[in-house]
Amino acid sequence: MTPPETQTDTPDTSTVTGTDRPPTPTPSTDRRSVTIALCAGPTDASTVAALRLADAATRRGHEVTVYAYSEAVRLGADGCPAAGLVRELVDADARWIVDGQDPRTAPQVAGVVVGDGSDLWRAVRDSDVVLGVTP
Repeated sequence: MTPPETQTDTPDTSTVTGTDRPPTPTPSTDRRSVTIALCAGPTDASTVAALRLADAATRRGHEVTVYAYSEAVRLGADGCPAAGLVRELVDADARWIVDGQDPRTAPQVAGVVVGDGSDLWRAVRDSDVVLGVTP
């Protein structure tokens, strides 16, 4: 038995993985639906965080919907540096919906759906998790 003064609350994962890092998470068997309402533009740090979150959730097998509005309508536009990331998410079965009512909406990469506020409402209503991302 370990004396009380040497006990820790954190489990030692180094014996499991051979390093000081915890093991890599495995894909979840509990599939969730996640909606990200994104209005931050292509150069905003919160956009990078939202895209990473969407990518991680998709890789873990969760159903991901991104509704892009305001400045975010430019993310999936042909010629935007972030359009490649949007395309990768769409190819990984994420739904990317762009607000077609916004005048800044330009032609989008293949797989992006042009929608409206009713699409956002349905996504929010049907999701287990909803995240709003603003600048």
